[in-house]
Amino acid sequence: MRLFAAFVIATVSGYIALSYEILWVRIYGFLTESPADAFGFLLGSYLAGIAIGAFIARLFCCHAEDSGREKRLYVLGLFTLAANVLGFLVIPVIAAYAPSWNDPEIWSLWIFAAVAALLGTSLPLVAHFGIPPNEKVGARLSYLYLGNILGSAAGSLTTGFWLLDILTLRSLAVFLALLGVTVSGVLILVAPASLRRRFYTACTLIATAVLIVSSSPGLYYAVYEKLLYKSDYEVGMRFAYVYEGKSGIVSVSTSGVVYGGGSYEGQLNTCPLPARDGNRVVRAYVVASFHPDPKQILVIGLGSGSWLQVLVNHPDVRSVTVIEINPGYVELMKRSPVVASVLANPKVEFVIDDGRRFMRRTDRRFDVIVQNTMAYWRAHATNLLSREYLELTRKHLKKGGVVYYNTTAASASHKTGATVFPYVWRFQNMLIASDWPFEIDRERWRRKMLQWQIDGEHVIDFARHSGELEKILYQEEWRGVAAWEDRASILRRTREDPVITDDNMATEWWAYGTYPEAW
Repeated sequence: MRLFAAFVIATVSGYIALSYEILWVRIYGFLTESPADAFGFLLGSYLAGIAIGAFIARLFCCHAEDSGREKRLYVLGLFTLAANVLGFLVIPVIAAYAPSWNDPEIWSLWIFAAVAALLGTSLPLVAHFGIPPNEKVGARLSYLYLGNILGSAAGSLTTGFWLLDILTLRSLAVFLALLGVTVSGVLILVAPASLRRRFYTACTLIATAVLIVSSSPGLYYAVYEKLLYKSDYEVGMRFAYVYEGKSGIVSVSTSGVVYGGGSYEGQLNTCPLPARDGNRVVRAYVVASFHPDPKQILVIGLGSGSWLQVLVNHPDVRSVTVIEINPGYVELMKRSPVVASVLANPKVEFVIDDGRRFMRRTDRRFDVIVQNTMAYWRAHATNLLSREYLELTRKHLKKGGVVYYNTTAASASHKTGATVFPYVWRFQNMLIASDWPFEIDRERWRRKMLQWQIDGEHVIDFARHSGELEKILYQEEWRGVAAWEDRASILRRTREDPVITDDNMATEWWAYGTYPEAW
């Protein structure tokens, strides 16, 4: 094998390996709901597999010293073919067995490591078979490493930032598998062989490629459903809609439940009546109780869009600015009659960006900043719960402004909010925080609820729902604890909890047992 050919193979192998890793990180995050340690576990299994692959390659290299060029290229081609076919099968296999495995989060790591081991044989074998043992071995090896690094970087950039936006999971897996089959085919076919053997080899490679393409719809059928529902999955269960992009996966069940990256995000519902409020959207209506005139609202995170539909139709609201990092949620809203009208509402401004980055760049101020955020234990949750983040939000509040955010039931988050702001109330798992005194005015809340209309219809019909309205206004208990709690009580209850900072990332990494089950 010439050095240039080895360089090209090392480059393409690096591209394929890193692209597979990107797909596996995405799938493992979807399977586990992306806790903070998910990436570390996946990366650890991947690197362990690469190391094992290098050891396997060493064994072959030790027994191939006397073999000819044909044997060398043939072995390298077979390893490349096997690695890419199995790489294509990893995701369907994990999805197929996730409903029956007791711990799919653990067993899937072994599968990732096993296939990574085959991928890890490529570079050592290319180096061994492509570099003659002479005085130039060091320089030539550096060229191969350079090619592998360039391919890996290209995989990260093109797959991670481009292909994920234009190809589905299945299409991307097929593309990578076919690319690997092509590389293995070149390696095998350039080896000296008889015409008959070349013919049979070519037929085998073509058959493999055809089988990959033709089997992909069946193999990748309901992959996301199996990974999310696991033991609750039943044959025929399908999402009503799935968005796949570089910012993540958004899926919606046929019943209107929205999932972001495999984790619950909410439901498509704007009705606050207790009998119909499965997503507790009543919390969005609470804005009328603590702020007398919320003309400008900033919403961090879109979710299902239900909260946005409620807030933009508040009788006093004049404008709502929405910051969402994943455009998939906007695409979701286009397909849902419950929230679709928001997209044409002149009061709404959509900004596709990171919430913290937006606030660092703007000097705009708002009456209320609302965020119905992700679960406190998920990766990056600290970015929207930490002391530093809350101090950033206060810079964007008008006089009398309020931050209203979902603590996702973490008592450390309650303490953090009550430590940063002098005036705080908790409602269910939401925290209402401000630098200025405010009151919970239920009479004003009642008036606004009776005025509130969405798509031309009142959300509360007093003649029919007066009893339900009173339950909403004067709820006393939620999940076994008080529905309302003042700052003094919060600080007493959470005195043993940490304050979340960007450095300690308390809710992501600290023991989960410190957070009461009632929350």
